[in-house]
Amino acid sequence: MKLHQILSEEPTIAGVNIVPVIDLCLVLLIILMVTSPLLDSADLPIRLPKATTIETKERNISVTYAPDGRLAINTTLVDEKYFVPLLRKELRVDPNTMVILRIDRESPYISLTELIARCKDAGAQKISIGTEQKKAAN
Repeated sequence: MKLHQILSEEPTIAGVNIVPVIDLCLVLLIILMVTSPLLDSADLPIRLPKATTIETKERNISVTYAPDGRLAINTTLVDEKYFVPLLRKELRVDPNTMVILRIDRESPYISLTELIARCKDAGAQKISIGTEQKKAAN
């Protein structure tokens, strides 16, 4: 048999196999869906109080107050003197946006009341306290 006869007997590949590309895209999509809820709050070390809550899909603003006094609006660390103006700017989009206060459960109560007052000064109309979901008792 001649060389050109051997090569002509093999089927030619007419297209590119995109199945591995689709598999990779689906894996990346799942990773994004799992990690995206973690990206809407600041990475400050706090322990939230435990409560049973109902989750909503409405837009909200997360305000995090660490035990050492550091503040964050959503994921942005904020200096105390710029807190009210920056929160006011966030609330301009929709004044009825829920402001969720994430404050460590060991923090003094006065810190919470002062933070609530500062949020009201910024124009927040809906304020709630962030909690950690209680584990179901078996």
